[in-house]
Amino acid sequence: MTTELSTKWRPEQVCEQLSIGSSTYYNRLKHLGIEASKDADGPYLNAEQMKLMEDLSEHIKATGKMQGFGGGGQLALSENSGLASELDIPVQPEIPGIDEDEEVRNRLIWEAGELKVQQEATPHLLKLHLAALMTEEELSDEQRAKLQAIREAATPKPNAAASIAQQLLQRHRQNQGKNPETK
Repeated sequence: MTTELSTKWRPEQVCEQLSIGSSTYYNRLKHLGIEASKDADGPYLNAEQMKLMEDLSEHIKATGKMQGFGGGGQLALSENSGLASELDIPVQPEIPGIDEDEEVRNRLIWEAGELKVQQEATPHLLKLHLAALMTEEELSDEQRAKLQAIREAATPKPNAAASIAQQLLQRHRQNQGKNPETK
């Protein structure tokens, strides 16, 4: 099996090429850690991802199982751009005990989740700390203008309350003059 480098492989094409069903397709994506890219026509795999799927298929034909497939010994990370970069980290084909021990799997997933939380939170925390350290002089002209407008809107004008009170009383007096029962 060979793939063309510019081809976008749609799920139905992959299933047909590898003679597998859709549930097997998704199980294999999960096993390989592949996340399909998407465009206007839906999800697709790029050529490198399809090559991994083909290699895994060959491995399964030879061994009868997905376990033990190392994907060539390197981990490829796919971006939405469809480009992949290789890390020089050898992938251990099997982690002893991971398939049998649910507690080990759950701990591993939990720790990965904690890393994801930290990864997502760090830029926001950094921005909060930077904002706390900044002075008003370090803001752009546009930001200073926004800040001034907010201050003006939040600070009541000295005559605003008196004006509102006067308008309310005037309306009340007008209503009393129109109502014959109040005379």
